[in-house]
Amino acid sequence: QRKNAKWKILPDIKGRTNWFSYRKKIFKKALEVLNEREKEIITLRKLREKPLKLEELSAKFNISRERVRQIEEKALKKLQKEVSNIS
Repeated sequence: QRKNAKWKILPDIKGRTNWFSYRKKIFKKALEVLNEREKEIITLRKLREKPLKLEELSAKFNISRERVRQIEEKALKKLQKEVSNIS
């Protein structure tokens, strides 16, 4: 269930034969709208086999856990908007 969570913002395209490749391409394109810090936070929190915790990202970026959460939330909204524009 956790692995599918990272694709939650992408449209369901089960009818396509190469759906994983298609989703990956859309997601990669959508990541371009994020700044470097947003991209890194999303990558480390959502796209890793073992995602980092808020505390770990907080220490890495020298910001509060709440600020990490806010940046993550804003980045996910940007991604959702971009994916809907692409698909």
